Amino acid sequence: MRALSLVGGFLAAGSLLAVLTAVPALSAPADAPSPEASAPAEPVCDAAETPAAQLTCRDPKLTAAAAQLDAALAALGATTDDTGRTAIEDAQTVWRARRDEACPVSTTDLADAKATKTRSDCLLRVIRQRTMALETERQARSRPIADLPLSVTGAAARRFDAPEPHVPAFNRKVALSTLAGRWAKADPTDRAAIDDCRSSYLEIGTDRALHAVDSRLPLFPLNGTLAADGDPVQGVVLLPASSAEGTPAPLAILRLLPADSPRLDRLVLRMEPPATFAAEFVRCR
Repeated sequence: MRALSLVGGFLAAGSLLAVLTAVPALSAPADAPSPEASAPAEPVCDAAETPAAQLTCRDPKLTAAAAQLDAALAALGATTDDTGRTAIEDAQTVWRARRDEACPVSTTDLADAKATKTRSDCLLRVIRQRTMALETERQARSRPIADLPLSVTGAAARRFDAPEPHVPAFNRKVALSTLAGRWAKADPTDRAAIDDCRSSYLEIGTDRALHAVDSRLPLFPLNGTLAADGDPVQGVVLLPASSAEGTPAPLAILRLLPADSPRLDRLVLRMEPPATFAAEFVRCR
């Protein structure tokens, strides 16, 4: 069975665990005396890959909350198959991007006690909210149908629903030219635009050039060119805009979720590792 182990979503799988297990003060029992037990954890935490990961390593409450989030992910993943676990991981990737926007942590913040407290409180809040949402979903999946309330009324006349009308299969043709235009970041839950299309947007030209702007994200501005042989529905590789010798490494994968009308289309942008950014976009009105 495919396991979900995202370490609270701060690092690649195993990175934070490797940092924590390298510190006896964090991994040994409280009653086991050792010279290392009294050593400060900060020097080891400084080896973490991001400021957010360093902050989590230093703060026991954040470390515990991240562990609870991982446990909730694993429990939810145990209720489904590999396809379901892939969907959970995709949702977690989007959540991490939104978490980093809501609670950005910089190296400067780590040197300021007041800023550190503010960032810790923010991260703790969003991690606990995510953990609660995952646990609620797990409970909903595991609840037997027999436990649901049953209401029976003998007075109501028996009624039969009309058959569902036949909906023809989606056969709209899409091409790379379909992606041209400006797109706004959207909330994946209700697909509503959450950016103004002026200060933050993703724009695709007729020459397949892609330009993404968002001052809140260190990865942006993002510039690249969509591969000419890509299928928008299956996914198009985004290559660096600047030409380089050899075969350039892809920056991201862009996939179109087509609708009956082009104005209702959605785009999913997923950065290639080690970046963890992923977001959904809708057309600017």
